[in-house]
Amino acid sequence: MTSILPTARLGVIVSSGNRTVEPYFNIFGPSNLGIYATRMRMGSGGRNTAEDIVADALRSAELLADASVDVIDLQGTGIMMERGPDGEAAVVKAITDATGIPAFTATQAVVEALNVLDIRRVIVINPADEKAIARETAYLEAVGLTVSHAVGMNSSEVVVPAPPEDWVAVAKKHGTANGDGLFLSGSFTAMLEAVAPIEAALGKPVVTSVQAALWAGVMRLSDKIGDYAPPPELGRLFQTA
Repeated sequence: MTSILPTARLGVIVSSGNRTVEPYFNIFGPSNLGIYATRMRMGSGGRNTAEDIVADALRSAELLADASVDVIDLQGTGIMMERGPDGEAAVVKAITDATGIPAFTATQAVVEALNVLDIRRVIVINPADEKAIARETAYLEAVGLTVSHAVGMNSSEVVVPAPPEDWVAVAKKHGTANGDGLFLSGSFTAMLEAVAPIEAALGKPVVTSVQAALWAGVMRLSDKIGDYAPPPELGRLFQTA
């Protein structure tokens, strides 16, 4: 009898209100990759201090350690970009020191993906507004990338994520700008299905927060996962392995 237990275990810390990361990981990830998620209040409308957020992240990581996950993904794009690369690295180190488990963040995964795809000049599309764009621009430029063009969709992702066709439309409008590829930002988004259509329309690679985090987890656990034929929806990034 074949065991239903996965051969690899990815622990994921998601925002308490997120409803998209787990379905995407489960649908598009390898069948033998177990997704074990725990939730925390990441932004909470500004009510949580930076110290509160780190403490909550550590508590969440320790809960995932109880499940003996192999790697931990902190899926908090915005809160990590606010800290900057050095502050983010400190949080990741704290998680690994507390649990003994390797960890990464979605933003670190995005940077890895942009570098693998040789996207040095980045076209950024964010579901929010200019404040979020400024935060992301500062972060990306701090790691040596150039934001050549950026646009905010000003959508209310907290209520209903903008559908994939909206992301395709915005990308087609702005993706012709001078840039090597696109970064579609945000973890509580429904844009993963937009990746392949955008790449086909523009001829440029596309990275998203959720897609990159799944890719980073798969790469780190490739020995335990074995053969994996990624679905075409995941785009060029998953063809780089």
